[in-house]
Amino acid sequence: MEIMSKLSERLKELMFDCGQIKSEALAARLDVSGPTVRRWLNAQADINLENAVKLADFFECSIDYLAGMSEVDHKVTPRPLPPFYENLRKVMAECAVTRYRLSKDVVADVFFTKWAHGVEPLLCTVCKIAQYLGVSVDYLIGRTDY
Repeated sequence: MEIMSKLSERLKELMFDCGQIKSEALAARLDVSGPTVRRWLNAQADINLENAVKLADFFECSIDYLAGMSEVDHKVTPRPLPPFYENLRKVMAECAVTRYRLSKDVVADVFFTKWAHGVEPLLCTVCKIAQYLGVSVDYLIGRTDY
């Protein structure tokens, strides 16, 4: 839940810097409910990767910055993303990390099957994988080339 606390604080800062946008207005722009945005603001609910990308795209920032994993606000241009599982496998191969090793050290193996079938991972899980692999979240999901 540490990621959600950091995301909550960063989201409050970004909303303030964006002309003090209200949660209902942000929710409408992201196509989610107002209570969902308020739960993120209060660190009461996890956010899935799809909604984290929507937030980062809206604020034109990196997901690493949004999640509090970086203090540098890299501007990221929105682009179509590959399926999470596909890009995860590519990055794992680049880092010479097997599914077995990742499932032993970071996340249960059952999630790989879910992701392979299109289930969106939670941002906190993606952050843990990125840290383990030593890459940015944005790179892990195919949002940047670095």
